[in-house]
Amino acid sequence: MLEIIVDPSKGRQILDFRLLGFSDVLILGHYLYRAARSPLQIHDHGDLMEICYLAEGCQFYRVGNKDYFLNGGDVLINYPHEPHGTGVWHEGKGNLYWMILQPPSPQSEFLGLSPANGKILYESFFQFPSRQFRLKAGTQKNLDLIFANFETEKISICSDQSFLLSEKANPFFPMNIQNYLLRFLLDLVESAQSQHQTNISAEMIRVIDQIKTNEEMFYTMRQLAKIAGLSESRFKHRFKEEIGTTPANYQIRHKIDSACRMLRSGQTILDTALSLGFSSSQYFATVFRRYMGMSPAEYGKTT
Repeated sequence: MLEIIVDPSKGRQILDFRLLGFSDVLILGHYLYRAARSPLQIHDHGDLMEICYLAEGCQFYRVGNKDYFLNGGDVLINYPHEPHGTGVWHEGKGNLYWMILQPPSPQSEFLGLSPANGKILYESFFQFPSRQFRLKAGTQKNLDLIFANFETEKISICSDQSFLLSEKANPFFPMNIQNYLLRFLLDLVESAQSQHQTNISAEMIRVIDQIKTNEEMFYTMRQLAKIAGLSESRFKHRFKEEIGTTPANYQIRHKIDSACRMLRSGQTILDTALSLGFSSSQYFATVFRRYMGMSPAEYGKTT
């Protein structure tokens, strides 16, 4: 029997809702990468729309001829027929969800909504002020509940590609999934229309400015907390909440971004490593590969 959850051993889960008879939300995917993976090749989804939500980490994307940089908490919308991918950038370590939507036909329901209301919801995605925005707090839980439901219920796929629940399974399972999907999309619309932004406090701005203007430094958590004027535990929580990633990951990610800029300008690997406070070019290369999926020398050849 074919399981709906695919490839969890490699940090990826993919739910194909078409096997449940859905014709609106087709795919929900999730990856939790502990290290960088190969670049996501430029592609498009035809007349389908893709919603990417980066829960944690940092990631570059190219949509058409424009580059986007996502921090944890950001959403990026890829509209139908738009080429997109990570380009030369590898898929970074982090926690990301993606969803593929099918445009509804005039006569069809959309996640249980009437055709008229389904049309209103779907067309609202094309009216967002920006394709990139922050997702309001609490919205991710709907996605996590979907995966949790699939893991707890005994879901199997029959030879005719219909789905089969075990005798002890919750008969309301498909309705619960539909409800979580709809709630997520409604919160997504609200986030986009309000251009929901996490207010970055003066304390966090001071820390970020310190990191950016002293790239040769590797700050400890204690040092950064002191700059912010907070206890270490409070600082770590506030930074993650406001910036979308941990202080350590932000600091390293900034160094890697700066390294890419330096390497593109022709600076040597050794000079780049020393400028950014790495103790050796070997250590720099190890960290660079972890985040970029290639060595600094290999990266230099792609620019």
